[in-house]
Amino acid sequence: MVERKELLHWIEQDLSLLEKLFDRMPDVMFFLKDTEGRYVAVNDTLVRLCGRHSKEEVVGLTADELFPITSSSIMAQDMSVIQTGKEIVDSLRLFRSADGHKQWCLSSKFGIFDRDKKARGLVGISRILARPDEKHLGYKRLLEFSRLVQSNLDQPILISDIAEQVSLSMDTLQRLTREVYQLSPKQILMKARIDKACELLESTTTSITDIASECGYSDHSAFSRQFRAALHCTPQQYRSSVRGDAAKQLD
Repeated sequence: MVERKELLHWIEQDLSLLEKLFDRMPDVMFFLKDTEGRYVAVNDTLVRLCGRHSKEEVVGLTADELFPITSSSIMAQDMSVIQTGKEIVDSLRLFRSADGHKQWCLSSKFGIFDRDKKARGLVGISRILARPDEKHLGYKRLLEFSRLVQSNLDQPILISDIAEQVSLSMDTLQRLTREVYQLSPKQILMKARIDKACELLESTTTSITDIASECGYSDHSAFSRQFRAALHCTPQQYRSSVRGDAAKQLD
């Protein structure tokens, strides 16, 4: 039998094995980055969603160069993981693919360190969220929960209050939303609010302060923090980017 260490050694020597594995996962973006935040290896899904034609076009770039709609916070986040070793697990974020479609994903990043605890880079994945599992037995039980979330987006609602209204304990609600939507109840509420905010930023001239209020945020700064956490850019940067793209299409 091949020794475990020997097997791991050969996997380490042949990075293409990991790429081949993740190339078989069309709903997962895989990436390996060096200590400068530059892509070292990616899978086909990431190449496709960023609008490039080959992995060679991606390797050597940073996330800020690959996804120019965002601000420098992606790079800052990468460097924080590399420098501190603090992992990011299933962070809900929204990005626009090369064809202009908005895509929600759960992103996880882990620092890579040698035996001397010296940073060597980071590795991560972003899982594209699938449609809710409508065949799941809990799907119908969550319909009223989803309706109440959508109809109260302009209110500072609490998940616990909605759970009580639909006669579900918090533990049961947490379990069902994870199984059906792959998200926590809090993430579902955040996603709904950010979706509405994006719609208003794209289609209206409403002030960002008023949009924050319409999406249930008590103040502009709280809205901006959560928006930036989800999209790695500010609401104003997002609005400017979307309108800039629209203007280009009219040229």
